[in-house]
Amino acid sequence: MTNISPKNASVKTLYLQGLEGMVAEVEASIFPGLPSFEVVGLGDSSIREAKERVRASIRSCGFTFPNQRLLVNISPAYLHKSGSSFDLAIAMAILLATGQVQKQVKDIVIYGELSLTGEVRPVPGSVSRLLCLETENQNTCIVPRKDMDEAFLLGAKVRGVETLMEAISVVSGKSIDHGEEPFPEVDEELSEPSIDISTLRGQPAALRAITLAASGFHNMLLVGSPGTGKSLSARILQGILPPLTKEEKIDLLRVESSLSVLSKESIASRERPFRYVHHTCTPSAMVGGGRNAVPGEISRALNGILFLDELPEFSPQVLDLLRVPIETGEMKVSRNNCTNVFPARFMLVGAMNPCRCGKCLEAPAECTCSPSMIASYQGKVSGALLDRMDIFCPLNHISEDSLLETMKGDYSPESPDWRKKVDEVWDRQYERCKKAGIPPVRNGECRESNLGELFRLGQKEMEYAAMVAHQMQLSVRGLQRMVRLSRTIADMDGDRDVKTEHIVEAVSFRLPNWGEKK
Repeated sequence: MTNISPKNASVKTLYLQGLEGMVAEVEASIFPGLPSFEVVGLGDSSIREAKERVRASIRSCGFTFPNQRLLVNISPAYLHKSGSSFDLAIAMAILLATGQVQKQVKDIVIYGELSLTGEVRPVPGSVSRLLCLETENQNTCIVPRKDMDEAFLLGAKVRGVETLMEAISVVSGKSIDHGEEPFPEVDEELSEPSIDISTLRGQPAALRAITLAASGFHNMLLVGSPGTGKSLSARILQGILPPLTKEEKIDLLRVESSLSVLSKESIASRERPFRYVHHTCTPSAMVGGGRNAVPGEISRALNGILFLDELPEFSPQVLDLLRVPIETGEMKVSRNNCTNVFPARFMLVGAMNPCRCGKCLEAPAECTCSPSMIASYQGKVSGALLDRMDIFCPLNHISEDSLLETMKGDYSPESPDWRKKVDEVWDRQYERCKKAGIPPVRNGECRESNLGELFRLGQKEMEYAAMVAHQMQLSVRGLQRMVRLSRTIADMDGDRDVKTEHIVEAVSFRLPNWGEKK
């Protein structure tokens, strides 16, 4: 009996594992036997459903789907895979195996979702996939046409296609012409914020706290009665932060791209993210997770602000999850026998009332909460999380004159000027790190052990800071955060060394008496 050798073909593809782009090989083999179509390689239901999309797409383009036993393997088979990005690679491998398409180029990398009519659609995770190409030796990379915006931003050399027929033309060595299409360019300057810092009238302490938090990227807790401007202050804080650098922008796009297909506006914007998280947020939504381990709110606030309003209303389990990423700058999530590391560099801004009714801070006589109720309400926020706050800022209702000024609205925008000042302070911090031979970080993110030497504290200043920390019963972490804040105050004042008055002001922003009923 004569043995009939199977017909084989393979192409490479890119898929997403957490936030990392991974290379896989799609192999197609056609054997004699009863017609069947199997896809193996530890794929989920979205990959198994690809069989019908591929079959319909190949036939709609005028090609013949093999009426034999067809086996497609996606290797490495020991790694779990998911998503619809394998459609285009599976279809191309089948067409090459059947001999209906002749490959004229070598080392093809190809990915994209197929419609039933042969249209190539974009898939989430394009930024991570394109970054993976930097370490992959290949001659031709075929991607969905709509992913060309991300490729232009990253400087990746790829071929964008809109249909399966165009992908076949590229593999066959033919050229395709889409004409000239403008690609989005990253905005050089930020537009004026929707809420300007000049709208914060009658709150000088809050103004100082906001500018310090922005200048050093410090965590901050806003405490005040309802209507005192806690949410407004957090929104204003976003408007005075400098724009994202290109590297920060790419890191943020990796996160956002893994969740959905990016729009041109999100690619072009350099505004730092502001994530307003509701207190019904679950642990999985906060840190990331799910069956395929997607990033959570912490990672979506990368290099921006994570705002938690009504802090005591959050689940204690959710709040405790913030402790590790605040210190390490990353979050590890294990799913499907695989550990994914998500970035977690953010500024935590919390807001809360001093008690359930919100009156014990300004009008203790009108407060309807008992001392035990106040203690129970404030105790919902753990001391470990409070210890990681650099700035505690109480807010009060503004005066009658300030209320009148808010209705006139005759003030000029001030946020752009403050943004430039904050940018200058950041440059001083980066330059100091460069001289010390450490990676450039802002004061609030610095985790070096020799803060006295790095931040230029004299013996007198270090002794004073240690004495105050002992009297306030601060932990070592609390002392370090107080020193970081004093360094930011000195940077804003333009001083080379940290002085005693800078430490005194930093101490004033530590946990005050913000709700103890007399």
